[in-house]
Amino acid sequence: MTMINKSFTGIVIRPMEIDDLKKVLEIEKQSFPVPWTYDLFFSELTRNRYARYFVLEKDKRIIGYLGFWLMRDNIHITNIAIAEKFQRRGYGGKLLKFVEEEAIVHKIKKISLEVRKSNCIAQDMYRKYGYKVMRVLRNYYQEEKEDALVMEKKLS
Repeated sequence: MTMINKSFTGIVIRPMEIDDLKKVLEIEKQSFPVPWTYDLFFSELTRNRYARYFVLEKDKRIIGYLGFWLMRDNIHITNIAIAEKFQRRGYGGKLLKFVEEEAIVHKIKKISLEVRKSNCIAQDMYRKYGYKVMRVLRNYYQEEKEDALVMEKKLS
């Protein structure tokens, strides 16, 4: 996988490093009721051969991140989050466009993800970028007994 920095008018998307985890965890805690732990991110970065994680920087400050698994015929987004102060400004869309570019480079035809049924803001963003609900996973988020929507985007 080509791991070059991607820049969009002052925004840089680059591979996540272990040293980024403190800031990533701050954003994770703002974004999710049951945030991932340091150990889980560390494991993804160091042990999962399918995992690819990136941070989005604005003015050299991490304001968001993205994680996905690059598998043979599918990219599965595991994490995507933007710091609260920067939400609803198009940064999440930049990360989704980045994933699509990676999919095209690797000749992947489908991108998938799960999203909380209650997370209407994220669902709206995914729909805006062409994702469709494929099915519901009952009680997927077990601690809260909340359903997840599986959303997919097919690429041509």
